[in-house]
Amino acid sequence: MERDAQVDVALRGTKLQAMALADEDRSFEQISLDGLDFAQRYKLLMASVIPRPVALVSTMGEGGNVNLAPFSSYMVASVEEGFLCFSVGPDPKRIKDTLNNVRRTGEFVINSVSEAMAVQVQNCAEEFPPHVSEADEVGFELVNSLEVAPPRVKMANLHFECRLHTIIQFGESHLVVGRIVQCHARTGLVHNYKIDPRDLAPLGRIAGRNYCKLGEIVKV
Repeated sequence: MERDAQVDVALRGTKLQAMALADEDRSFEQISLDGLDFAQRYKLLMASVIPRPVALVSTMGEGGNVNLAPFSSYMVASVEEGFLCFSVGPDPKRIKDTLNNVRRTGEFVINSVSEAMAVQVQNCAEEFPPHVSEADEVGFELVNSLEVAPPRVKMANLHFECRLHTIIQFGESHLVVGRIVQCHARTGLVHNYKIDPRDLAPLGRIAGRNYCKLGEIVKV
């Protein structure tokens, strides 16, 4: 009963807050995406859908080098099938190495990104030639995977070894969907298949070079 009473109090508080907001004199402006160029659309949408988790994706280059690249349009595509997906945006200069490597090999690893990895992950987003290993450039130690060729980033708390399921093109962007074939978690992170978000310490992407840490957890 104590738990139910706490829930009722929380819900009443939420309703009161909603009523207070509704009573405010709020006005809105209409923003049409039609006519906006890519940069304007990118700024608006990426600043609206926040915070976003970051996937640091490992792939194998054609010469055997390891490519690491961060993607913040990242989510679970299917719990039942164990599918993860991330979106590779357009590059005006060339097709991104990650997309080329996934198409060629059909394999990749998604490494979770924690607060402590922020600077190195941002540096992985810089432009490097295809034959250069970002792991060497930014100082990430790698460990071998079990089911796929691309290695894992040792500093990450979670690793998802994936095989390509499909690539879906939306305009000039490509949604990469992979099936998890092996998962690795830092020892002590998972308890009864649950993860304490404070222990995971995920890094969230906001916009540009701005990120956020996990703040107050709100229970309702």
